[in-house]
Amino acid sequence: MGSVPSGAPAGARVRTWLRGPAVLAVTLFWWTTLLVGKLLLTPLPRHRPGWRRWVMRHWGRWTLYVAGGRRRVLGPGPAGPGLFVSNHLSYADILVLAGEVPGRFVAKAEIRDWPLIGWICRSADVLFVDRGSRRDTARVAAEMQRALDAGDTVILFPEGTSTSGHALLPFRAPLLAPAAAANLPVHYGAVHYRTTRDDPPAFLAICWWGDMPLFPHLPNLLGLRRFEATLRFGREPLRSADRKQLARQLEQAVAGVFEPTVGYEPHSPHDPRPRHVVDAGEAASPGERGSSGRDGPAVSTGAS
Repeated sequence: MGSVPSGAPAGARVRTWLRGPAVLAVTLFWWTTLLVGKLLLTPLPRHRPGWRRWVMRHWGRWTLYVAGGRRRVLGPGPAGPGLFVSNHLSYADILVLAGEVPGRFVAKAEIRDWPLIGWICRSADVLFVDRGSRRDTARVAAEMQRALDAGDTVILFPEGTSTSGHALLPFRAPLLAPAAAANLPVHYGAVHYRTTRDDPPAFLAICWWGDMPLFPHLPNLLGLRRFEATLRFGREPLRSADRKQLARQLEQAVAGVFEPTVGYEPHSPHDPRPRHVVDAGEAASPGERGSSGRDGPAVSTGAS
């Protein structure tokens, strides 16, 4: 899983070396399971999306767990398939959301060519989009429409990129066009991370933003003692026949359930990193600090 930074504490290095192979093993197991199931279900194509969702749910929960993450889910999730939007902080968001809202993710086009990760994403029917191309955005919007018409779930990050978690970026409207055109309900939620007091803050250790390279960021994340991943669902889905209005409504709604990962005193217009950092999770109300009882992997075997 990449080299461990030489300056990392001994405990962090040990955790990285233990968790790295475990994450890889869990991923390869579930993706082998996915491919075998899809092959066996070739004569029954209608059942393949349900199989994919079932595999992704268990892959997301188990991988997050062996990586040191503990889930905390607030509010009921979507009752059925459809479009789901969320803020975007890290590649870890995929694990958190897959474990609760398994479906087809919309991802940036360059991931398609990443070693191993690109192959896994293609086998999971990820929708790749070049956001810089209007033609490609229109193509992916059409693919999203077909997926929604087929009763599948599509997961979209309308900010268009991952952030430090200080605030939301403006939501982009083009990929909301399929939901607006069909006046479909759009569910939403927000992801938040918190590390322990003895580990680096979540905005550096878990959030993946700016020019951060994947390595050593991933080994550093695996070296954390433990981290908490919170997914807070919105109460009611939103509808609008106008995609721009839908984007504004969703941005406001996600802001209502969004919890900043960091707080800081602004000091530079060009450097988003804070001079004074506090973990916003430490300021959470006492009633929201405890575990929801959903820390471990799921044991149910029913398809989603």
